[in-house]
Amino acid sequence: MALKLLNEACNNVASDIYIFPHDNGYSIEARVNDGCFIIAKYTLNETISIINFLKFNGGLNVSEQRRPQKGSFSFLFSNHNIHIRISTVGDFMNRESVVIRLIYPQEMCNQVNQEIIDTLLPVARLKGMMIFSGPMGSGKTSLMYALSRELVNNKKVMCIEDPIEIVEDKFLQLQVNAESKMTYEELIKTSLRHRPEVLIIGEIRDSQTAKLAVQAALYGYTVMTTIHGKSKYTVVQRLRQFGIDDFEITNSINMISYQRLIPVVNGTELLVDTLDNTGIKEFISNEKTDDNWQEMLKNTRQNGYIDENTYQEYLFG
Repeated sequence: MALKLLNEACNNVASDIYIFPHDNGYSIEARVNDGCFIIAKYTLNETISIINFLKFNGGLNVSEQRRPQKGSFSFLFSNHNIHIRISTVGDFMNRESVVIRLIYPQEMCNQVNQEIIDTLLPVARLKGMMIFSGPMGSGKTSLMYALSRELVNNKKVMCIEDPIEIVEDKFLQLQVNAESKMTYEELIKTSLRHRPEVLIIGEIRDSQTAKLAVQAALYGYTVMTTIHGKSKYTVVQRLRQFGIDDFEITNSINMISYQRLIPVVNGTELLVDTLDNTGIKEFISNEKTDDNWQEMLKNTRQNGYIDENTYQEYLFG
């Protein structure tokens, strides 16, 4: 049953599987692109069997049902080696909840539109920082990797993530491990000693990581990273909250983007709304904003790619 669940998830290139308790059973949800869907409902005994299989293969204590545990293992799917990360925790009723992250090789991942890559590539060739914002599952990591692959032939690319989301043999990939004191901060410091031309930092979550990322950009590295935000302008506010002043923002950041994977009539389409260094300076100096996002979405609707409900859902990001 567990193998069937993993195979079905890989068939749909799901990024995450969630196993949640409810009433007298469990619901199984999968995250595909930018949406989360219930894919199955199992009884308590059926789910315990699935969870025990995952815990055993991930090296977790099968008898421990309350304390948080993390583990990993590899799963062979259609001649591809899929890396599986699992995290478990028990609720107050001793019912376990499980989150499964599936990490695919590059050839299985959704390919980024070449037109978007070509548009952003001139910025990616510059020294300084590119920040990608958007919700989970909006393709931020895929876009950073796609841009970096265009540069890897003559540049050294290093990645620091928690966890690694895409396996790329051409990059030096480091994974955060707090238990081994391999934090974002320590790994960024270590990576700079290797002098990479391109440094991918999975996510800026706190002030220390933000300051180190900005320092790396000011030192002359090309830095790509993500920050959670609901628009390209909120990224500036988040950086200020992390203690980055306006002088550092305007002198280190070449581009901020906000992106979403929008469901369209024939699949999904990646919409990317960018703010260049000039736009960043204008926003900081006089809070000047534009409505590019609404305009892109309006054009997408007028061209018949999305319906009115989708337009209204994504109108404000």
